[in-house]
Amino acid sequence: MSKIKGKVILNAFMGDSPLWYKQGVLFALLLNPALLYGIGGQLGEIVTGWVILIEFIGTLALALNCYPLIPGGLLAIEATIMGLVKPDGIYHEVEANLEVILLLLFMVAGIHFMKDLLSWIFSKLLTGIRSKILLSLTFTFVGAFLSAWLDALTVTAVMIAVAIAFYNIYTTASLDERVPDLGLPEDTRQEAARKDFEQFSGFLRNLMMHGVVGTALGGMATQVGEPQNLIIASQMGWDFIEFYLRMAHVSIPVLVVGLLTTALVEWLKIAGYGYQMPEAVRQILVKDAQKTPLNGRE
Repeated sequence: MSKIKGKVILNAFMGDSPLWYKQGVLFALLLNPALLYGIGGQLGEIVTGWVILIEFIGTLALALNCYPLIPGGLLAIEATIMGLVKPDGIYHEVEANLEVILLLLFMVAGIHFMKDLLSWIFSKLLTGIRSKILLSLTFTFVGAFLSAWLDALTVTAVMIAVAIAFYNIYTTASLDERVPDLGLPEDTRQEAARKDFEQFSGFLRNLMMHGVVGTALGGMATQVGEPQNLIIASQMGWDFIEFYLRMAHVSIPVLVVGLLTTALVEWLKIAGYGYQMPEAVRQILVKDAQKTPLNGRE
């Protein structure tokens, strides 16, 4: 009976989040006081504070698995209970940075509820554009554009989720789907599938790096691109348009150089770039995309 109650409580904890995520949050909640009181003194407070900060950033990075307000809130409450922060200190920080807090809440929430649409957009780009250089430029530009209006970290999380989804589609496909049986020996077909897998893995790595670089390029351009931009704009008294105009002499040339660098590394195939998507892999992904017009993969 106690086991059944334990399972019910665990299932209710943080809703439909993956089990490994729930276990990770519980582990973090147990680890923090163990570090604080195990190390002790000022060093224990410093170490525990940094660990909690890393854990909180992790909840933002995993926003697609669980809305970060719940695990992040649990970490904040625990830090307060352990005495790492005082209530009046919390009040002062909230008062001084309320705009940034609201921006983060709405951006992360927006990405969380838009993940299917964004996944569908990136899926269409990946399967629809055949030129690797053009696809890389598109991923960089789309990453820059989205991060100029949304949170760069969660845009990156969406890109990673799309890459993992495509990776899983290919790895779960049968050998007949990967390499058609044309009378070739089994060993030959498996070797061909292995080479396609290596090419496809490198292809996804390249696109993820281009997308992440794009989020950095776009995040600096607008007032809402990064949380710190809102603080800068508030202190300087700039509105949205003025912030963009004052940053344009830096953000636009950097974006252009970033796009040129993207095209250059793909064209020269240097620094681990230049991987192509094998045609057999493309056919598998296109076939799967036709089954699910609006991507709803986890």
